[in-house]
Amino acid sequence: MQVFLLDTGICRVPEYHMLRDGSSQIIDCHAVVALIDHPQRGWGLFDVGYSQAMLSATEHLPWSLYRRATPLRLSPALEVINQLPNYGLSAADISWIVLSHAHADHVAALADFPQAELYLSAAAFELVSQVQGINALRRGIIPSLFPQNWHQRLHLIHTFNDQPLFALGNSHDLFGDGLLRLVELPGHARGQIGMYVANQRPILLAADGAWHSRAIREQVLPHPITYFMIDDAKAMATTLARLSAFAQAYPEVLIVPCHCPEIYASEVANT
Repeated sequence: MQVFLLDTGICRVPEYHMLRDGSSQIIDCHAVVALIDHPQRGWGLFDVGYSQAMLSATEHLPWSLYRRATPLRLSPALEVINQLPNYGLSAADISWIVLSHAHADHVAALADFPQAELYLSAAAFELVSQVQGINALRRGIIPSLFPQNWHQRLHLIHTFNDQPLFALGNSHDLFGDGLLRLVELPGHARGQIGMYVANQRPILLAADGAWHSRAIREQVLPHPITYFMIDDAKAMATTLARLSAFAQAYPEVLIVPCHCPEIYASEVANT
């Protein structure tokens, strides 16, 4: 399989938001997605990241509070749809998309891919279906970013009963061939999932299971100020501990927290 990590834009937060022992220095948190060529299912994405739709969706209250909490630095050139030609692709070539969870910075570009089959955990979809207004915003969800009738292309992940990944629990074998295995990463968002890519260079796409690679290495939680928008603080700590155990057991696996400055610098910036 070919796997490419793409930066789709930036939100800016103090380092101590990501790591509770961090400084007050403002950090660029890149929203990284994965472009994957599966041998049978073709090209797909793990998350879709930011798009200009994010700016229009957060122009007015209450949604503009999202932008105030995490100031954005977006560029049309970084939208996935505008990066695809670099790989000889167009939006029509994207046949499947796995959404790690329903937060706005992971789904903002969904409207750019009207033909793709979508995969999301049942728990995440249930939350999206139930919340609205301020309650949705508090959970990081902006309903207008979901295209009309998107659920008609949606495949819900209900069970994780396949081969376990050490410390991370049972997986869900996405296409039944062992190449892409979904795992539950609860805490940050309801129904959050990651994806293990069984490539020559194995990769664990960890979404927001952690915000920084150092958080995994040293089990450093984010600042409690961020807990206002997370789903379950206790589950988040458990997920971080499990990611840490997995990283220690399998150092050859590249673990990709999607907002990590280290991952951006080493795996994205110069590719």
